Amino acid sequence: MAEEPSPDWDTGPSSLDRLLRRIDAYRSLPAIGTSTAPALGPPSAIADESDRVREPTAEVVVTPARIYVTLELPGVSRETLEVTAEGSRLSVHAIGADGRVFHSEMELLHPVEVQAVTATYRNGVLDVTLPRRRGHQIRIKKGD
Repeated sequence: MAEEPSPDWDTGPSSLDRLLRRIDAYRSLPAIGTSTAPALGPPSAIADESDRVREPTAEVVVTPARIYVTLELPGVSRETLEVTAEGSRLSVHAIGADGRVFHSEMELLHPVEVQAVTATYRNGVLDVTLPRRRGHQIRIKKGD
């Protein structure tokens, strides 16, 4: 047995129908069900740098006291090199002489002492030394 809707039920257009009518009112938005070009258009030259961005080759060595990261950045000058360490994350960004962009972000396995991070750049190779954050040993007292 089907139940009749109560008299106070809104029998007008549904909220979805009202929304679709509003979308159709704006001609800048594509109509639903048609295959037109994207409303925002193709990416601009500034937004599309995928052919120029390169993730550098990295080597990571972890010891009990430090984390050593070596990155190959050929043709990069020191002026364009930016190294950022935050918590357990290392970010490297640089621009080569030929306009190539090097970008690398890596999550480190252990948190590091950010204030003690050192980096050296020689002959296209960046060496970053990150001292690991040490935990504090807690002494346990003998209970009564």
